Amino acid sequence: MRSPGTASRYGCSWRSSWPPAVRGFPASRARITCWRSPRSWRRPSTPRLWAAFPTAWRLSRLRSRLPCRPCQPSTSSRRRRSDVSSYVLGVNLTRTSTGIGLDDGAAALLRDGVPVAAIAEERLVRRKHSGGVRKAVGYCLVEAGIEIDAVDAVAVSICCELTPSPRWAASALRREGVLVRDDQVVVVPSHHLSHAASAFLPSPFREAVTVVADNEGNILGPRLHSDYWRNSLERTTVWDCCDDGRLRLEQVGRHGDGPDELSLGSAYGYITRWLGFPSYHDASQTMALAAYGTGKWTDAELFTWHDGRLRCRMPQRHRAKTEAVSDWLHEQAGVSAPPRTPGAALDGTHHEVAALAQAALENALLRLIGDAVERTGLRSVCLAGGVALNCVANHRIARELDLDGLFVQPAASDVGQALGNALWAHRRLGGDGRWTMASSSLGHTYTTAEIDAALAPWSDQVRVTRPEDPVADAASRIADGQVVGWFDGGSEYGIRALGQRSLLADPRRADTKPRLDAEIKRREAFRPYAPSVTAGAAGDWFDVRPAETAAAGPATFMLQAVPVLPDRRARIPAVVHADGTARVHVVRPEIQPRYHTLIERFAALTGVPVLLNTSFNAAGNPIVESPADAVAEFLTLGLDALVFDDRVVTRAAN
Repeated sequence: MRSPGTASRYGCSWRSSWPPAVRGFPASRARITCWRSPRSWRRPSTPRLWAAFPTAWRLSRLRSRLPCRPCQPSTSSRRRRSDVSSYVLGVNLTRTSTGIGLDDGAAALLRDGVPVAAIAEERLVRRKHSGGVRKAVGYCLVEAGIEIDAVDAVAVSICCELTPSPRWAASALRREGVLVRDDQVVVVPSHHLSHAASAFLPSPFREAVTVVADNEGNILGPRLHSDYWRNSLERTTVWDCCDDGRLRLEQVGRHGDGPDELSLGSAYGYITRWLGFPSYHDASQTMALAAYGTGKWTDAELFTWHDGRLRCRMPQRHRAKTEAVSDWLHEQAGVSAPPRTPGAALDGTHHEVAALAQAALENALLRLIGDAVERTGLRSVCLAGGVALNCVANHRIARELDLDGLFVQPAASDVGQALGNALWAHRRLGGDGRWTMASSSLGHTYTTAEIDAALAPWSDQVRVTRPEDPVADAASRIADGQVVGWFDGGSEYGIRALGQRSLLADPRRADTKPRLDAEIKRREAFRPYAPSVTAGAAGDWFDVRPAETAAAGPATFMLQAVPVLPDRRARIPAVVHADGTARVHVVRPEIQPRYHTLIERFAALTGVPVLLNTSFNAAGNPIVESPADAVAEFLTLGLDALVFDDRVVTRAAN
């Protein structure tokens, strides 16, 4: 139950019917059931929100002078043949009206509310964090066997910008080569609403608190400055979500949205740059480095809590990020060290600053989520936004708050906007049913013919065999110290390799991590590797709880760093981090049968039901998508073997 006064504090609900002109959804079912938000978003009569509806529909409303329909579920049935599927495509726009290019373009296509395919643009253009959506859209349409005209609705969102009109969004997609019609486009009114939908709607919960924490979302209110960061922005939001037959996504909290404020994600990103890492996309390196700190500066204040609002003590200095960090460190911790030059050696100061940033983020999230749980009375929590990928913070949230469950959508960054947009639009346009995300494998499953075609150009450099039991062969190779590329089923949606596109190695060997660091992944030695463990054996090796290892639990998506049991650490040194934890990946046989069998075969040989699992890519590249990508990367990285279905690929003798 919501605490008294919450509704009046955060504003009334915005209720409106949705345009009935969207094909495939009858007007009687096409209505927004209940999307609520703060006062600045409330009135559909304002130009910004009124413009989100197609022109013909707006004119028909004005001519008829009909009031908006009340927020209530429809009782009519869908008026379409049972053999005709509905398709909703979700994308995130990656260029603003002022020409700023945005990262992490993606597309997700639903058929009757269930994903047909979802993929990030980077996987297809082979450029990490790539913007754009053209190839991702084409990929999804090919997987469904349809053209863009067959899509009933194209749901879009954007960040660092005002909420666009459908006409502007359609034009932006057409400029990129996605030939949509204006009447196909549905605009999700808020970047953070898209994130919230991406986390809550595929979760196993019927009601939950959803927290969205990232760098920034849409501009709030009128745009006062051409530089987007000088406006009020969505930064950290809290949502009361319920799906009891009538969907409710109600924003009940907003933090750090002033024009001179920093969000949780931005502050952490500033410190990541101060530590010498190129971008906020490298925040995971700050998280890894924090384990080497002693915590001597963690009393320094980065975030404060006042009158129910979270604020950052570091001011926004968009064009002088590292200088802002230096000033804050001097004020709060008496540290006068300069920012680290990229590539320079790391020392104790850098370890302590990383530990300070990590502790500040964890404490802020605990305070914010704890307050939201207390206010709403809801004890299930969903997380979205880039901050949700911080698996160390996720562990503290799962353990220190009295929760019934925690769900973290594995594509929690802006890549996940595509899925959130599609799921939100499907429900808002009258779609039925509820899909739960138990697996992130939403990519195309390549056929034998496609694998053979990818291998053919390399016939003089590779040797292909078909052992009687390729899974047993792979397990034997790993037990002998080989590093094996593992390509199985559809690719993962999100940043984690979860046994579909993975590099696998023996966690027992002391030389495994140094070899991966120096010869194959070519990355910093302070960064840990993750273990994959069978669900049945997880509790024997790691400090995990049933809710964390259940289907859709954070450990099944490698999104929680848990302690390795002390008596097991010496047996799997290659996957134990400096603080004794591991970013564990729990493998369930009903979700990943082939990968589960591989770990069991390895356990039969070694007595250890754990594999070292890292992403199948060279440094700076996206994770491989196609068989052709895998073969090229196999040769580049110098792997010992590559396993496709019933084929084992090794280097030719010459």
